[in-house]
Amino acid sequence: MNKILYLHGFASSSESNKAKLFRKTIVKQKLNYQCITPDLPNNISEAFKLIENLIIDNKPRFIIGSSLGGFYSTYFAEKFNLKSILLNPAVLPANGMKIYLGENENFSTGERFEFTNQDVQVLKKFESKIKHISLPENHFVFLESGDEVLNYLDAVNYYCGSSINVFFGGNHSLEMFEDNMHQVIKILQS
Repeated sequence: MNKILYLHGFASSSESNKAKLFRKTIVKQKLNYQCITPDLPNNISEAFKLIENLIIDNKPRFIIGSSLGGFYSTYFAEKFNLKSILLNPAVLPANGMKIYLGENENFSTGERFEFTNQDVQVLKKFESKIKHISLPENHFVFLESGDEVLNYLDAVNYYCGSSINVFFGGNHSLEMFEDNMHQVIKILQS
């Protein structure tokens, strides 16, 4: 059975709406995939370690990532030559993440945690390894122009040469995701 690794965004969990919808669709469509949706640690360094171990242990065919999970997915797709499906992905997020320095609350779990300068430095370290993507054909990008958190044009420029779908309007939660799951299914079946 093929495996998919689904990576949620910052301060979220495996129970995010998109993660649940994706798992439900995999089952409903009777696709030959096992979907692995870990709860990523809020600590950035620990998240990178967990994701790398999951990839080594499970050898997924695809990595799907939303927001910060999209950055993780891009990094590991490039490192391991994997296919990625990216949902409003964060592009080189270290500087933009500085607004979260200090105490935060996980939107899904309610857990309180500190986002530190150390977390920003870890992001910068991994950013330096993927300033430019080298395998654009491995990335399938879904964006909404109305994203209030990330500028979709940053992703359009960064993923130049990749398959990019821009839906006008919407927001950071990617309103179009459910209505366009057929496109995601088509990618998984390719």
